[in-house]
Amino acid sequence: MPRSPGTVPRASPARRVIDTVTTVVAWWQRTRIGRANARFGAAGGGVLTGGIAYSAVFSVFAALTIGLTVFTAILGGDHALRSRVLATVSSSLPGLIDTGDGRGAISPDSLTLTAGFNVAGGVAVIVLVMSAVSWMAALRTGLRAMFDLPPDRANVVVGKLRELAGLAALSVGVLLSAILSLALTSAVHWFLGALGLGAGGAWLVAVIGALVSLVVDALTFALLVVVLAGVRPPRRDLLAGSLAAGVGLGAVRQLGTSVVAGSVGRNALLASFAVIVTLLVWVNLVARIVLLSAAWVADPAPGEPPADGGRRE
Repeated sequence: MPRSPGTVPRASPARRVIDTVTTVVAWWQRTRIGRANARFGAAGGGVLTGGIAYSAVFSVFAALTIGLTVFTAILGGDHALRSRVLATVSSSLPGLIDTGDGRGAISPDSLTLTAGFNVAGGVAVIVLVMSAVSWMAALRTGLRAMFDLPPDRANVVVGKLRELAGLAALSVGVLLSAILSLALTSAVHWFLGALGLGAGGAWLVAVIGALVSLVVDALTFALLVVVLAGVRPPRRDLLAGSLAAGVGLGAVRQLGTSVVAGSVGRNALLASFAVIVTLLVWVNLVARIVLLSAAWVADPAPGEPPADGGRRE
């Protein structure tokens, strides 16, 4: 039977599926999350996160040595706070620090410089500081790339000061998280004990601890963007991106530590150097979350990224 004039043939099921997928992909690429993911890929985010993780392997021991030495010299007498700081570091770097359960690879005492100052000690401190800031240099390059900004080589001194400030922000974040968690946990236990609900308040302590970690992680991310990378994005974008980074880092910390460490430990080939492999995988994952959050803050336009990369300082 001849087809009536003007009748459009129906598309085949395969064609309809392809058209639907194409429409969904086009919609995804226009969303802010899709644009951030595109910026991450266009800026070489995978290579950048690998570089950050590689730098961290050589820098984290120096950073821990400096941080624990300063902490021991100032607040080392508070054993409860020291235990909480070590637990916070252990949750951020799984399998690295021995918190007393015998599972960590390194004793905290071995990461503390001996008292007294001499020429050798001064040189050791300088070497440790230079090693620690190399991690921050890689992270700074990655953050600026998410805003489509080139590495800042205009002033070497200012760059090193920014890297030191970024390292200080991470150290203060760990200490602040430990202090707030310890103080709020003690306050909650006291309050629940006064109400006679001490036995059933474990969930409240866990919720408060998660909220404290969220706030500290979000604040640390914002400091890294503003201070380390030298970018001044709009306040609303920075706040939303910081919260996204805090949620992502908290979820990885709660769910990913046992997964990453356990998968590496079960691999016979990697068991002999499981700590190093775990550190590489872990920092790579954390760096990926940080850079994706920074790309979201940058809010790239659909298609070609803007030439100015957002708002700089």
